[in-house]
Amino acid sequence: MGSLARLETQLGKTMPCEIRMLYATHDGQPEGAPSLCLNQRWLPLDLVRVTWEDLCLRYGTGVAGPGGDQPPIWSSEWLPLFGSPRGDHYCMDLGTVPAGRYGRIIWFLYDDPRRSVIAASLTQWLLRIADGVEAGTWRLDDGYDGLSD
Repeated sequence: MGSLARLETQLGKTMPCEIRMLYATHDGQPEGAPSLCLNQRWLPLDLVRVTWEDLCLRYGTGVAGPGGDQPPIWSSEWLPLFGSPRGDHYCMDLGTVPAGRYGRIIWFLYDDPRRSVIAASLTQWLLRIADGVEAGTWRLDDGYDGLSD
C-alpha cells in the first residue's frame, strides 16, 4: 500500500484531486532544498501522516478557539502539507465549510491560537506564490531559508 493510500485509510477520506496532483510526481521536497515559503517545507506523505497524528494526540480531534466563537485551535480535519522545524504548518481543511466546499488552506502557528485562512484552495495559494516569484515580490530569503514576500 502506498503512502497516499495509507493516509486515506487512516483518515477515512479520499484525498482531494489537488493533493493527488501535488504528490503525483514528487513526495515532498528533496532533503536539503530551500523551504517553499516562509520557512515551510513541503512534507513527504509519511511525514504528513506522522505530523497529523502528533497534532491529534496533542490537541485531540478538535479544540475550540478562544472564547468559543473563534476557529478551533486544531481540527483532525486539517492536513498539514507544509511545515517548519518549530511546528508551524500550512494545512488543508478537509472538512466541509458552510459554503459546502473544502480545501481551504489554514495557517497553523504552534504558539498562536488564531487560525487564519490564507487561501480558498491549495491551487490558489501556490498560484499566489508563483505569481509573486514571477513578479519579483517573492524571492529567496536567507532569513526564511527559502522564498518570502
